[in-house]
Amino acid sequence: MTEKTTFDATDDAPLAPATRAPRFAAVAVLLIVALAGIIGGVALERAVLRPQRWAAARASMPPRGERRPPRRPSAMLPAELKLSEVQAARIDTIVERQMQGFREVRRSTQPAIDSLMAQTRRAMDSVLSPAQRALMDSVRTRREADFRRRYPDGGPPRGGGDRRRSLEPRPQ
Repeated sequence: MTEKTTFDATDDAPLAPATRAPRFAAVAVLLIVALAGIIGGVALERAVLRPQRWAAARASMPPRGERRPPRRPSAMLPAELKLSEVQAARIDTIVERQMQGFREVRRSTQPAIDSLMAQTRRAMDSVLSPAQRALMDSVRTRREADFRRRYPDGGPPRGGGDRRRSLEPRPQ
């Protein structure tokens, strides 16, 4: 195996065989630069851009503890329906009437539900040891206190609730 040697045209001195080291170094430098660019881009997005988006989103939210005004039921329908104000008002009336019906049904059935829950609690307590019963009572008390703290009005807002919804004109 003979190695092919090239000569420099100016002084007839043999040139060193070509190596791949410079090409490898160039590829390595390009990969390092690309990796640094990716890492820098991610860091920039997380440090600068993401907080700006979150700040803009938080600015549109009501302060903690305050609730947004309830939306009209018709505002929850797809915008593609292009409801007129008359249609939106009629739909709002229908939904409000339906929610009032749900509230009446709940008021009439709530005592039966409460009775079943009390029976279930007594049956579960009969299975538990006195120490387990005391622990379960403390867990129930803590959960009820947490619920009252989170929902001072008696429960999370659901559809109509007992609060009257504002029927302000709908933006188009």
